[in-house]
Amino acid sequence: MHQILEAMQGITHLEWEKLKHAIDTYFNSEATKQKNKILMARPEVIIDSFKRLF
Repeated sequence: MHQILEAMQGITHLEWEKLKHAIDTYFNSEATKQKNKILMARPEVIIDSFKRLF
């Protein structure tokens, strides 16, 4: 982490915003890929979760 911060020393706010946007876009894309792999739970699990709401 220290090396990263040292390497970033002196960047402008605009450069930081562009870098942040690129990183956020990548992480959001990867998170979406993982979410698309999640399967629906067994009916019993969903029913139990639903019942706890009330």
